[in-house]
Amino acid sequence: MTKTVKSPINGYKVKTFDGGFRSKSMVSINQFTKASQINKLFAVAKRMERIVKARKPNKILNEVTIAELFYQPSTRTFTSFLAAARWLGCQRVIAIPGMTAYSSVVKGESLRDTIQSIEQTTACDAIIIRHPENNSAYEAANFASVPILNGGSGKLEHPTQAVLDLYTIYRKMGKMKGLKVGMLGDLKYGRTVKSLAKILTVVDKNPNFYFISPKVLKMPREEIKLLKQRGAEVTETENLKKVLGDLDVLYVTRIQKEWFKTAAQQRLYKKLKGQYIISPKLLKKAKKKMIVMHPLPRVGEISYEVDEDSRAVYFEEMRMGLYTRMALLGLLTGKIK
Repeated sequence: MTKTVKSPINGYKVKTFDGGFRSKSMVSINQFTKASQINKLFAVAKRMERIVKARKPNKILNEVTIAELFYQPSTRTFTSFLAAARWLGCQRVIAIPGMTAYSSVVKGESLRDTIQSIEQTTACDAIIIRHPENNSAYEAANFASVPILNGGSGKLEHPTQAVLDLYTIYRKMGKMKGLKVGMLGDLKYGRTVKSLAKILTVVDKNPNFYFISPKVLKMPREEIKLLKQRGAEVTETENLKKVLGDLDVLYVTRIQKEWFKTAAQQRLYKKLKGQYIISPKLLKKAKKKMIVMHPLPRVGEISYEVDEDSRAVYFEEMRMGLYTRMALLGLLTGKIK
């Protein structure tokens, strides 16, 4: 019987990666059930790195058509997927970065109708989507007959970001388990931290998490409960300085202004912004062999001076995203075994 993962919101299901990646959607990090699946993906990512570094054209996705539908602003995820397809020889990429302004969404079209329409108008083999609703990627996968790749859905999931984040940890630290991982900032609304924490539980039976945030932006209780059920040790604190010296990985996130919409929330945002700032002085308290990560964009939470520190890997992190997204596109379309 094929294993599936069920959406916590709408009940839609997607297949896990048991049995391989071919023709499956990449909607949730929960589709990874074994470390061997991640190892397979990372082995392909290393091959993709060689392609990019060699600067040689290839035709792996030459016969593939890809649609990229972004309902939210994006710099890194959008360009990374676009470049990933191009690097693999895909000549037919239909990319729409402003779906809420330049599509029939303006007229009130539902997501299910948009997905089915795009599939027909483009004859695409895969669809990449970023959307503000938590259940969007599951819904898209339910109504599409081609693989859906989740480029970020609401406040809950950003699975391809988690993959590139874990790949960065693996490449920079040389391992994926036995690490003390700190996640800092907006843990309530941030989707990247939720996905990264979950994928770490797949490769490490007893991951050690330090969740550092203001009380109002704590990691949701249901996420904490799930992580503990998977064997994670969790420390929650507002005091970064207290735990910084213990960390092997510090994953920094911005306080996300877009989720603070009312006047009262906007006042709260101004109060919270700037509560944590990573500076060279602060990093003197950290291990010499640790890494500082960030999904970007940053809005002041890491000073520019930190960029010169060898422990700052957030721009390298983005290059790892190119390699892992190339690997995902190849595996999900079946063009890479």
